[in-house]
Formats: sequence, structure tokens, C-alpha cells
Amino acid sequence: MNPLLEERELKPYYQPILSLQTQKIIGYEALGRRIQDGKPYSLGSFFHDPTINDESHLQVDRMLREKAISNLARSKGEALLFLNLKPSWIYRKYRETGVLQTLQLVEKYGLDPSRVVIEITEEEFHGKLDELSAIVDVYRQKGCLIAIDDIGSGYSNYDRIASIKPNILKIDLKLLKKSSLHDGYKALLNSFSILSAQMGSSLLIEGVETKQDLCHSLKTGARYVQGFLFSEAKAEFQHVENYSPMLKEEIRIYTENEVTRYRDLFAVQESLNILVDSEVLISSAEDADAMIGSLLCDVNENVVRIYICREDGSQVSSNYTRHVEEGWQRDAQFQGSNWIWRPYFIPNMLRMSKQRDGMLSQEYMDLDTSRLMQTFSCPVGDSHYIFLDLYV
Repeated sequence: MNPLLEERELKPYYQPILSLQTQKIIGYEALGRRIQDGKPYSLGSFFHDPTINDESHLQVDRMLREKAISNLARSKGEALLFLNLKPSWIYRKYRETGVLQTLQLVEKYGLDPSRVVIEITEEEFHGKLDELSAIVDVYRQKGCLIAIDDIGSGYSNYDRIASIKPNILKIDLKLLKKSSLHDGYKALLNSFSILSAQMGSSLLIEGVETKQDLCHSLKTGARYVQGFLFSEAKAEFQHVENYSPMLKEEIRIYTENEVTRYRDLFAVQESLNILVDSEVLISSAEDADAMIGSLLCDVNENVVRIYICREDGSQVSSNYTRHVEEGWQRDAQFQGSNWIWRPYFIPNMLRMSKQRDGMLSQEYMDLDTSRLMQTFSCPVGDSHYIFLDLYV
């Protein structure tokens, strides 16, 4: 071990993780601190120092893990303990010894393994992924939960996620905002939400520093949140309801805002349903363009694009796009484009064909403008559908 670090100086600190479902603390991430002159200092620089060998890093991490497990085992309550482990450490040590020390420590201190979350950290991994997955399964079989850290930030690629099948996907909002993809981080959050739902994993968003971050987390469908908005890492465990009043109030405000927003959207949908004559017969591109032209003066200002397709996905009309200075512009080059490749197209067509009513899509990021949009679609005649793209 590095001679500058002594065991008596090392202490685990605990940052609470909160459930948006119960508004209570459900667990803690254990983070290492060095105590000097009564003050805690992060060990980040120690663990990222390339001049210190890997064995020294691992030795310090083991001591911190043991202290964290011992403390949680003595504590009251049922809080989870999130332990960060590098995949290379897990892989190498298990291949060398056939032992997982964390499980030995859990057994040593009588801690229920179901209260331990093995958090696979973000780092480049050069071993065999199937062997790593098999080792992680040993933790799972003993009852531990599995999380993958810092999804989307670097080395935690989709192959690793698919192979390990984590119980929890963890996304650091701070890392997403600092990345080159900052402008699209909300869209990334939505994509991770879809990924977690498809895999049956819970979404944990850390780096929640503002109430706006919390709002984004709620909108994304996060089950758990963590960050300085609630608490920094502290030396002691906290009362399970420390942040319940604040969370309940923010959820109340979020709910009111979302209900108002959706009422406004439904009002837009109703007005568009009234505006569009679904009985109009379209037999040519000229008919389609003429119908759109009759609507341009009456649609709301947030409608920025209109076009008409057949039920087979082929676009019949031109694109009509609203520009800030020039107003509505017609672009005939989109006639004949086919949108059947969009995954929502066929189910939406069938739904509208049966219900004979318009529908409003989920929010999405527009490829041309990088703005959040929704699309209102409505049947026209027997086999055509009109689409109106509008800014959210």
C-alpha cells in the first residue's frame, strides 16, 4: 500500500440514494475518504494516480469496503449498500483465487447479501466478457443486486450491459452535461429510459444537483436519484425520511405542471381534429398539397411542418415547412419518400384507421432542428393520413 495512506486515516462516507416511488432513502453509495486533521478528503486522486500500482489501489479499496460493510451490518434499517468495483479487479482476482472477497466480507459480518449492490464501474476492460458475466452471476446467485455505473459516458458499452443484465442502470447527469453531446442529453436520458424498461432494469440518475435536474429525472422515468440536491456523502447514515418533504413537494409541483401541459396538448389535438376534414378525398399530389394549403392560415404557431402520406408509408404531398422570416415554404422533393421504417408508423396507422380519430405522438428530438417536437396525425379519406409536426 502507498506509505502515505494508513488504515486509521481511511473512512467510508455514504451518499444517500432516494426512491422516487417512496420518497425515502433506500440506500447509500460508499465513497472513500482520507481523514487528516479531522477533515475528510476525497481519494479520487489516489485511485487515479498512474504511479501507484494496481495492488495498492485494490488494498485500500478492500479496507474501505470492509469498513462500509461492517458499519451497515451494525446499523438499523434495511438500506442498500452500493459498492463500486472495477471489472478488471473482479475478473483478475477471481481467476487467480476463485474467491470474491466482498462475498466473504458480507458473510463475515452477517450482512444479508440482498442489501448489497455490486456497482460495476466505468473503465476499459480487456478480458473476456462472457467470463466477467459468469463471475458477476456468482454475486447475483448469492442474492446481491447488480448495477452498471456511468452508462453512456465511456467504456460501459451496450455489449457489457446486455451480457451482465444489471438490475440497475446508473447514469451520471453531470457527465452527460459535460460531454460533447450536451445539447442532446435529454434525448440520451430518454433513450436510456427505454433501454432500462426493455431490459427490466431500474434507472438511477446521479449527479442531481438542481430541482430542474430532478424534474428531468422524473420525466425520464427514473426510479432512484442521487446528488447534491439532497446530500453530499457523509460519515454517518441518515434518517430514512430526511428528504421526504422536499421530494413530495417537488413531485407535487411536477405533477401539476405535467397535467397542465398535457391538458394544453389535448386542447391542441382537439383543435386540430376540428380543423382537419377527414372526409376529404385525395387522389393525387395536387389534391394533397391543396388540402395542406387550405390549413396554413389556421394552424397554431407551434406547427412547423405538414405533409400527407398513404397508409403504406409513401409521402404523397410536398413538405410544407414554416420558416421564421419567409413563412410557409413548399418543398416538393419529399414527394415519394417512404416513412414505413419508423417503428411507430404501422401501429399508429392501424390505430387511426380503426378509431378514425387523430393522435399525438410522444416527444422526440427533431433531426433537423435538434428541438423537442411532437407529431399530430389524423386520417384523411380512406387511405391517407396528414401529419403536423409541432414544437413542444
